[in-house]
Amino acid sequence: MDIPFDVSNIIIETPRLTLRPFEAADLTDFFAYASVPGVGEMAGWPHHKTMEESRRILNRFLSEKKNFALFHKTDNKVIGSLGLHSSWTSRSDKYMNLKAKEIGYV
Repeated sequence: MDIPFDVSNIIIETPRLTLRPFEAADLTDFFAYASVPGVGEMAGWPHHKTMEESRRILNRFLSEKKNFALFHKTDNKVIGSLGLHSSWTSRSDKYMNLKAKEIGYV
């Protein structure tokens, strides 16, 4: 069973990072890390080839409200993302009654 989740009003602070909702202004930082060969591939998606590709995906992040931007305080930039996604358990007869999410991060 999937759990509804919305990151739009959640901010989590650590000494080094802020986990916060993505903003349209994060596009340049998003493309900077998402276009590095090997980064996306380790998370299960191909690295971004163009800024426009990153813009489309960022717009989806903004509308779905399921992905945090990992904001590095010292560098003052977004260096990654953390998303909450539907779990495989919702597709399994044995586990579909469990409330579960999967965490994906880059």
